[in-house]
Amino acid sequence: LASRAKQQASTVIMGDIDRLPMANVSRIVASALPKDASVSKEARVALSACATVFVHYLTELAVQQCDKRKKVTLTPEDILEAVREAEFDDFEEPLQQALQSFRNQATQAKKSSSKRQKLDDSAIEAGGGGEIDESLDQSNVDQSIADQTNDDVENDREDDNVAGDDVDAPTEWGGME
Repeated sequence: LASRAKQQASTVIMGDIDRLPMANVSRIVASALPKDASVSKEARVALSACATVFVHYLTELAVQQCDKRKKVTLTPEDILEAVREAEFDDFEEPLQQALQSFRNQATQAKKSSSKRQKLDDSAIEAGGGGEIDESLDQSNVDQSIADQTNDDVENDREDDNVAGDDVDAPTEWGGME
């Protein structure tokens, strides 16, 4: 497993599957820069490639830690340990805060789901037929997710077809040696 990851790290092929969505990269970059700043398509592709290499690197460090402990499942704590091992100490606290926020949201979602299920069960028992508020209907949630995904794809296409971007994005990046 470790040797396979080292081979991948030596030459990273940046296909559509490997890289972060360009709409997400553009959104992150835009949030970090002044409003009047612009970033070329080539720079966004380079940032996406760098982020992908960074994720692969941290994942490999976490996998090595798991191998030492004979664990087969990566946990958030393994990733945090990899961040410490890579000496990215400045990232540890924000990552712990993000993890806590994620866990809080998951807990809230679970509680909401449990409450909705109890309401549905009591409505069925009361003879109400178990009608569900349309805004909570799973098909509406699924459609909302599909709409957001389609918007991201359209934004990627728009980002890729910006006027003045005559440079073709490189598809292969040399990695660490």
